[in-house]
Amino acid sequence: MYYDGVEKRKFIRVRFPCKILMYNFPEHTISTHTENISAGGVRVIIEEKIEIGAFVGIEVHLNENKIACKGKIVWVVDKKSPYRKGVFYHDTGIEFYEIGSQDRSTINAAIEKMLCSEK
Repeated sequence: MYYDGVEKRKFIRVRFPCKILMYNFPEHTISTHTENISAGGVRVIIEEKIEIGAFVGIEVHLNENKIACKGKIVWVVDKKSPYRKGVFYHDTGIEFYEIGSQDRSTINAAIEKMLCSEK
């Protein structure tokens, strides 16, 4: 999938790898790291494909803060593994859903701090 349009994001996103747990699966939890994060959601690359529109529970471990909320899968792009023949990974965009205003502020503060340190 290739997108050549103008991005209309509400929130600034940054490349910041932090631990994330996704759950809504009776038999297991998916543990991964974010590719990027904003106050509106996260991008992750996972082995399991989750359907667009599905809701998942999320725990984001952002420095010393643990943010728990629900997320909605808003896009998925399948990618071949460069290391394992016949294996696909799923680049997945998750929008935060039912997130507390304090948690959203915590994410924004971490992003602002990161952007200031890059200058």
